[in-house]
Amino acid sequence: MKSFLPFAIISAVFLCAVGSGSILYHTKKQRIAAAREAVAEAARKISLSAKRGAEPAHVRGPTDAPVTLEEFGDFQCQPCGDLSPVLEKLEQDYPRHLRVIFRQFPLGMHVHAGAAARASEAAGLQGRFWEMHDLLYYNRFIWPRSADVRPVFNEYAKSLGLDVERFNKDMDGEEVKARISADQLRGKSLGVDRTPIVLVDDHEVPISSLNPPGLHILIDQALKEKTQPAKGRK
Repeated sequence: MKSFLPFAIISAVFLCAVGSGSILYHTKKQRIAAAREAVAEAARKISLSAKRGAEPAHVRGPTDAPVTLEEFGDFQCQPCGDLSPVLEKLEQDYPRHLRVIFRQFPLGMHVHAGAAARASEAAGLQGRFWEMHDLLYYNRFIWPRSADVRPVFNEYAKSLGLDVERFNKDMDGEEVKARISADQLRGKSLGVDRTPIVLVDDHEVPISSLNPPGLHILIDQALKEKTQPAKGRK
């Protein structure tokens, strides 16, 4: 009996070791699977952002308008500034049929474009995105010449009745950065590499049509395409 005791002890130790190893193996396997799922979920979120852009988007005009015009803009881009009053006039010309979406796409070549994008988004968190958007474009020949644009943007924030302390915190906050990044991801997924880029119902507008007559033609065509099927069913 005593001769079998060492073998019994060895066997018990062996079985414990095997059992522990099996538990560790399955635990490690579960952790790896969880890590892979977390990476996959992050990738799905990035992909979703690339398709949708920041949400909620900055929209001017009826949310249920039949035609959507989406602009990828840079506040320090002069052609974007020149286009701004053209788009405002379009909103007046199509008050019930057009909604305009602005997407942030600050270009690295413009020194203050990133700060301007953050200023507009920070204003947006206080419900004044479009007001700051209009101020930045209206004063596009002034603030880009400043060595430090922050005091200038603070003055704009004051003129809009914003909480300036919160405005400054939000300008440097993660929510603002995430919104700009989401718009940039969407732009890159669509091949945007310059500004302004304008889409009418997801179709890029040629540069030659970025003018009142050209945009009117494209919007009228889009409206016609939306209304023809309805007429055909009557």
